[in-house]
Amino acid sequence: MESLSHTFSLKALLILLGKTRRMTLDEVAAEMGEPRGSVVHAIDALKDGGLVEAYERRGAPYEEEIYLTPQGRFVAEKLKEIESVIGWAGRGGVT
Repeated sequence: MESLSHTFSLKALLILLGKTRRMTLDEVAAEMGEPRGSVVHAIDALKDGGLVEAYERRGAPYEEEIYLTPQGRFVAEKLKEIESVIGWAGRGGVT
């Protein structure tokens, strides 16, 4: 599945899992500590895989707010479980 073949996609899923609101692409990129342009492809792949959806925010400037689909939430929760089992956190892993 291409939507999970990119490390940024995995990071984005975990970031969105921890939020109770929609996030803009800029907010996701800032939380990841990566340039916006580097995150666009990952978010697009997640959209294509049905793991996230984007809601067009009305007004100027144009922005999309990104959120997990139910399938995306399920995958992100499983990823978080896997991460805790293999101990990636704090050792240069996904997060």
